[in-house]
Amino acid sequence: MRELLREEEQKEQRLPLKAAEPTPRKLAVFSASEEPDPNLTPDEQKAHIRKRTCTDVFCVLLFAGAIVGLFEVLRYGFQNGDTRRIYYGLNWEGELCGLDEPVKDKPLLYWCTKPGDSTLSEDLLNNFSLPTELKDPSGAIVSLINKIVTPGEALDLLHPICVASCPVDSGSFHPCLQSVNTEKGTKSFDGSFLQTSDFISKLVQDVETITFAHRFCMPKESFAWTIETLNETVEGTATEVMYGLAEIVEARKIFLFTGCMAVVLSYLFMFTLDCLAFPVVYTTLTICVVGPIGASLYFIYGAFHQEISTALIEDAGWNVVLPEAITTSDRNWDIICSILCLILGIGVACFWCCKSKSINFVIVAVKATIRVLYDVPTLILLPSLNTAARAIVLILAMWGLALVVSVGEVAAYDIHSWVPQGLARTFEHTQDERLYILYYIFACAWIYELLLALQQFVVAYTVLIWYNAPLNNGKKKVPCAPIVRAAFMGLTYHLGSLAFGAVLLAFFRIIYILVTFFYNQNKKNEDEQTNGVVKAATACCCCCLNCFEQVLRYLNSGAYVMVAVNSDNYCQGADRAVKLMLTEFVAIGALEGSTFLFQTLGNISIPAAGGYLTYLMVTQLEQFNSVASVDYIAQPKVIAVAGGLVCLGVSMSFMSIFDTVSDAMLFAFMTDEDWRKQHGLPPNPNIPENLMGLIKAGES
Repeated sequence: MRELLREEEQKEQRLPLKAAEPTPRKLAVFSASEEPDPNLTPDEQKAHIRKRTCTDVFCVLLFAGAIVGLFEVLRYGFQNGDTRRIYYGLNWEGELCGLDEPVKDKPLLYWCTKPGDSTLSEDLLNNFSLPTELKDPSGAIVSLINKIVTPGEALDLLHPICVASCPVDSGSFHPCLQSVNTEKGTKSFDGSFLQTSDFISKLVQDVETITFAHRFCMPKESFAWTIETLNETVEGTATEVMYGLAEIVEARKIFLFTGCMAVVLSYLFMFTLDCLAFPVVYTTLTICVVGPIGASLYFIYGAFHQEISTALIEDAGWNVVLPEAITTSDRNWDIICSILCLILGIGVACFWCCKSKSINFVIVAVKATIRVLYDVPTLILLPSLNTAARAIVLILAMWGLALVVSVGEVAAYDIHSWVPQGLARTFEHTQDERLYILYYIFACAWIYELLLALQQFVVAYTVLIWYNAPLNNGKKKVPCAPIVRAAFMGLTYHLGSLAFGAVLLAFFRIIYILVTFFYNQNKKNEDEQTNGVVKAATACCCCCLNCFEQVLRYLNSGAYVMVAVNSDNYCQGADRAVKLMLTEFVAIGALEGSTFLFQTLGNISIPAAGGYLTYLMVTQLEQFNSVASVDYIAQPKVIAVAGGLVCLGVSMSFMSIFDTVSDAMLFAFMTDEDWRKQHGLPPNPNIPENLMGLIKAGES
């Protein structure tokens, strides 16, 4: 058989010399008569990857312009904004403590108390170590006797002030607003009038406070909303939580071992899946057939329960009372439900019989996907690296967004009357500044989606190299670090195509966010007559946009495979991918369902096993359960939960790449088979043996 395949390969190499006319191109086309690209490695040429050309160059220019615009917006933010405006205290006059010039030297926000019933005499001033006189701004000496008011029991939450330091005792005072007198002037002939307000402040003795978050002075007494009350809320658990966190930090050795164990468990799961893929899939199909049929019989039993009981007692002579079935309590509806369940069970059974080849192909594709992860272990690191890159981009984007938002004018925002003023605020922006913010969000979303697109392209390109890599004793001979080569190709030749797909997702994501915002705003206006219509319209738009985004996100993965194989632009690759999806929609749907099932099993079983093994380790090994040991663990359950979370992170990395590789494997197989059918060639001799066996079974 091997000799026959070699002869067919030689015919394949001589084929372009005999061809009189070029073969028409349909889906995945690689013209063997093309000159080999010196920029491609021999492994890439064997993988039928076409000569590299820069695709969607115009999108590269647009992306470069978007980056330039992003930096211009950030430059405007640096010149006119300050992120401290977002979280610094805001006094009742609208001044930011420690930032605005009048309160530059007063960085802390303090809530005064409302005045008590008495003022402080000279003796009381001396008792509290308070001054009896001071100099006003003009230099005149002013007596403070009977002018400093004692503090009351309630706080003035609406009029906070800026102070240089938080009061630590009652030996200080501050001028606090106590009342506002408003006087309305005479109206003119056109109805306009002048209104003046007198803001009356009094010197109020301070209360003992503590500094919170380096920005706020919180009263230390037992006010309902103070920090002391918050501490009482978590009393009894705070110490335990803090001690548990301390143990988690100290248990670095355990988590290092747990992480390595999670990698082993992930490979063990894939090995088990490789062996049990057929039983798992067919067991699931059996449940999908037997379950509806059993439900149909149950509804029939519920519909004719009385007749069945009577027949068994009177005709058969059984002295047994059958249990009643919990159904709809209506015979007609029970019969309808029974018929629907029976149709569903028969339909799944017919699908199973008619599409058994597609189901077998999906199982083989899953097993081939596991083989890819065995042969190219660096793919496992790809999601972690990409996630770290996206996390960095997201953190920087949030910081930049805070900078751009802070260019607006700060104004106090009243949430509730019982929420202290000075914490919440809003920003008033000009029309241009609103456009800057919207553009900044769009550009950051574009960059974020581009990183996701690059990961999908790297996986697709790597799978194609693996798919056509030569077999050596049943094993693939894969070049070293193919993901580095794939990333280089994506960032050089096909950055435009990746940016094209990313900008579409970013565009629909921004629209979805805006429509969702309008929907949430409309939900608050329950009194408007048109509220119901607007809510229904915006809800439908949100649903449609979300569905379209998910379809587009899946279409992108197929388009990137075509870009990797044929060096197509994005639109051509998407067109070829759609044709493949329409041709093999059953296999694609079955593969998606299978990978989701296997991902769910992996993300449940691996963390559960890892957490349990961690618990056994810390409870059974003397190094961790002996009080005399320096590595003693007092709370093994906390460490076990943390170990399970570590295993969950590792398993999610494995399972996420599992889904992407399986999709790329399916598209690679279909693409290669289509190309070989167009050229009248036998199946690829380098494909995995299980796929080869499936092809031979189908041909026979």
